[in-house]
Parts: sequence; structure tokens; C-alpha cells
Amino acid sequence: MKNILVPSDFSNLSEYALEFAVSLAEKLDARVTLLHCEEIPLGDTSLHLSGEAGGGSVSEDSLYNAQLFRANRQKLKKLEQDYSSDKVLVNGQQFGNGFLKGIMTYIEKHPTDLVVIGTTGQESIQEFFSGNHTEQLIDNLDIPIISLQDQQFHPIEDIVLGLDMEDEIYTQKALHKVKVICDGLGSTLHIVDITKSKDDEDAMQLLNKVAKIAGLSNYMVDVIEDNHPNKSLLEYAEGVDAGLIIVLSSAKGGLSRFLNHSFATRLTKKSSIPVLTIKKD
Repeated sequence: MKNILVPSDFSNLSEYALEFAVSLAEKLDARVTLLHCEEIPLGDTSLHLSGEAGGGSVSEDSLYNAQLFRANRQKLKKLEQDYSSDKVLVNGQQFGNGFLKGIMTYIEKHPTDLVVIGTTGQESIQEFFSGNHTEQLIDNLDIPIISLQDQQFHPIEDIVLGLDMEDEIYTQKALHKVKVICDGLGSTLHIVDITKSKDDEDAMQLLNKVAKIAGLSNYMVDVIEDNHPNKSLLEYAEGVDAGLIIVLSSAKGGLSRFLNHSFATRLTKKSSIPVLTIKKD
């Protein structure tokens, strides 16, 4: 987890995400890139990355884009100055092609291990069919994504990992990412199975098996009987004062209660605790 990406629209939420990302980077010895995605096409020849309009004949739209680009560049520079620390240097970047395509293009060109994004937990009318920005990232990116709704986060001493032991397909790759986060932050991991039919002994054995596969050392396991895994996982995390919730999500759909993208996106909309979604596939 050495390269953290923070999408920014210059809102308070994106600043909260940046503040959170910097705090993670200080613990993980990571770099932070603050990315603002312009709506203009990346290959627009009338707008250079310096914000200068080029060519002999320049349209009003191109001039407006150039001015907007320069203004946003200044905003990025101020955020770089405000949030860089002795341990972490924030690097502001601008890309074209809009939010999702811009982020995907950036990740294709630059090593990225983690995305941290602020979310309102709500959808605008424009986002109704495509999903909110966090949901778009969860659906389309293979790298881990942390979403948070406000600035009320605290040092991550405890992390809750929600698993569905009815689905035993947990890849070493996904579990390794959990271990890297926990070890890097020095956190205690609470591995929780929320089940409809409680069988503590079997579930505990399976949870401990998962912990062994992951090579975890500082962890505890628990089993809760409840028909509402989303609500129960949040209540459990609040009860142990968790600083982070982790969900291992399938790439698409899926039938498992936990391991699907819809469970993960619902959780990001409801949780006041930052949520880390890791693709298990």
C-alpha cells in the first residue's frame, strides 16, 4: 500500500478524504496523489496540461477550459501545501475525460494501491442510473477503495472484517491486503461472521482458519446470529469503536450476502465509519 490516490472535486468531503489518506500514508510510509478529473477530453489538443490554449485559432470553449484548468491547478497547489507534512508529500495531478474514465486512465498509467474517496452516501438525479462516484469505483476498479462520509474519524486501533462463512472462497491475494493494512496500522482485527443459523463452534473454526491463511497474529473472532448483516456489522463495529470496516466484495452481483458489490455499496452509504472494500476475486 505505497501509492494512495484521492479523487478531488474540491469539496469538503474530498478534503476529509485527503486528510484521512495523509494519516494513513504516515503510518504506511506511502505516497499520496490528489487527482482532479476535468470533464474535457484528455486528448483535447487545444488545451495543454499547463493550462495554455494552443493553435492558431482558439474557440471560446477552449479558452474557458484553459482558464478553468489553470484555476483548478492553483486549487490543487494550495491543497498540496495545506496537507503535505514532513512525512508525506501530497502530489496534485489533473486528468481529463471526466470522473470515472479519468481515474481509470490515471490508474492504467501510474501504480496505485489504494483509493480514498469522500462520499455523501446519496445519489444525485444524474447518478441515479450509473450510481454515485463511490459505487462506480467499486464496480469498475480492482484495487481497494476506502470511502468515508465525514471528518469524524479517529486513529485506527480496531478494524472489523465482515465475512460470510457460507461462502468460503477467500483468495490469498485479498487476505494479504487485509494483513498489510492491519500490520501497517498496528491495528487489532475483529473477524466477524454474521449468520442466520448460529453454529458457533464450526463458524469459529472457519474464522480461525481464514486468519491462519492470512498470516494474521493480532486478531479475534466472533459470530453473531442475525438476519440483517448490514445493520449488524455496523452495530458491531460501533460497539468496538472500530476506525475502519473491511468488506471483501465480489466483482459483480453474486448471491452471497456479504460478498457482492451491492452489499459493499449499501454499507458505504450507511456507515459513519470509513469502509474499505477489497475485491476477493
